[in-house]
Amino acid sequence: MFFLLTISFLFAQHLNVNQSIYDKYLEEYNFIDEQIIKDNLFIYPLVNYEKNNSFDLLNKLNNIDIYPIFGLKYSQTGFEINDNVPIPIIWVTPGLEFNFNKLVINSTSPIWISGCLSFAKHSAYGVNENLYINSSLDFNNIDQPPLFTNNPKYQFGYFRNVKNSNNGIDFDESNGYISIISNTFDLTIGKFRSSLGPSTFSNLSISNTIPPLNQIRFRYNYQNKVNFTFLIGDLYSNILDTGFVYQEIGFSDKYSILPRRIFNHRIDFMFSDNFRIGLYEQVIGMAKNTLSYFNPLILYWSEQHQNSDLDNLQIGFDFDYMIEKNRIYGGLLIDEWALYDTFNDNSQNWFARQIGFSRIFSIRNNLRGLLKFEYSDAEPQVYIHKFDINSSYHHNYPLGLWSGGDSVDKRLSFILFFYKQNNELNYIIDLTIENTNIGTPNYDSNVSLLSEGIKKSRCVYSINLKKTFYDVLDWHFKVGYFDTENLYSEDNFLEFSTSILYNIQK
Repeated sequence: MFFLLTISFLFAQHLNVNQSIYDKYLEEYNFIDEQIIKDNLFIYPLVNYEKNNSFDLLNKLNNIDIYPIFGLKYSQTGFEINDNVPIPIIWVTPGLEFNFNKLVINSTSPIWISGCLSFAKHSAYGVNENLYINSSLDFNNIDQPPLFTNNPKYQFGYFRNVKNSNNGIDFDESNGYISIISNTFDLTIGKFRSSLGPSTFSNLSISNTIPPLNQIRFRYNYQNKVNFTFLIGDLYSNILDTGFVYQEIGFSDKYSILPRRIFNHRIDFMFSDNFRIGLYEQVIGMAKNTLSYFNPLILYWSEQHQNSDLDNLQIGFDFDYMIEKNRIYGGLLIDEWALYDTFNDNSQNWFARQIGFSRIFSIRNNLRGLLKFEYSDAEPQVYIHKFDINSSYHHNYPLGLWSGGDSVDKRLSFILFFYKQNNELNYIIDLTIENTNIGTPNYDSNVSLLSEGIKKSRCVYSINLKKTFYDVLDWHFKVGYFDTENLYSEDNFLEFSTSILYNIQK
């Protein structure tokens, strides 16, 4: 208890909404090494107790910090920004981040209030070629695909062409939240990326492979044995509300977007330090006047029947198990569960599945390794719905598995962590093979996985290097070979990309 109290005074508590994939890999390595399953493995973001070593413009004045943000990226293939690949792109990101933390109750169970506001202005420019994409606010093309449709690393809800130029795209992003945090619970309202599930990459219910969403999230941890999470989020539906028209003389009519909302409640049971099972339900649909789903302690499946509700109901479970130097995890999502027809071949029970395996290696004192394999698939009917407003999408990105319904995603990674003599992380080398096959989502109950339509494939062999300077300045370098089909203007090509990121992880 004294240790927790000391931690509370020394470090400012806040949600870590800027965690990179390699931070997650390193956490996973440490948890497997300790043979303990912690919340960080299946809930994102969580409380961070580490100091931010970024340059503070206010010099930590009265618990208020302002940090600059900057990124400079170059890719010979344009980061797969659209289907016109390969096209060289330079990507520039200035921005600013504001944080505050305040201890409001000083006791053996201290309570903090913390907040964050960040803004990043992204601009990408074609090198020797014009880069032109229709604006996300073009209501005549409301169903156009988002940026980076086939690259799960980046997601943006807003984009437009640079004014007075065909050779650039702007896609800014703003995040912010305010939290009440204690040792056992946190209550947060804000806009940020969330992820629920055991995958560090892409989960089946809610993944951080979507743009940030406005949400309220409550989490309670009971003696590290039971973890309860409740999330309400607003989703951008990309569906015009034609019930009301904004008419301007001399301009075309404009419409608002129909609201869509997600409710998710889950409970995780820690049966032992190395074994966890999580159960959840989530409902996606129009924001209604009913209070039914605002009650986290009610069975959504039953409530939907009693209210004759036509929203999209998904249920599922996931698990973690550790043994020796290994971690096994996975999950199952059932879309529109018909209980009494569960084992009927003609039932409308549609599934997304995931299984993963991780193993750690201690090669020598200054070199550690993490081997990861993950398989995920989703049947064609998953994430879509007979009523479009209930589809499981946000800004046209699927909420769960990044490749959406009717897809199979496989990835194999070997991550090497190189340490200095003082046990400080020096650099990371990531060897990865990604293989994804994408079909055509289809609500027809007779369609099976990857059985119809034009199939797309994306296979990437890559070597990634990450080196950190002065704790906050990250240099990334990637060499990759792409073998694709029905995705880009070229099927096979090499990628060389590099970036310098200051106080940016995603």
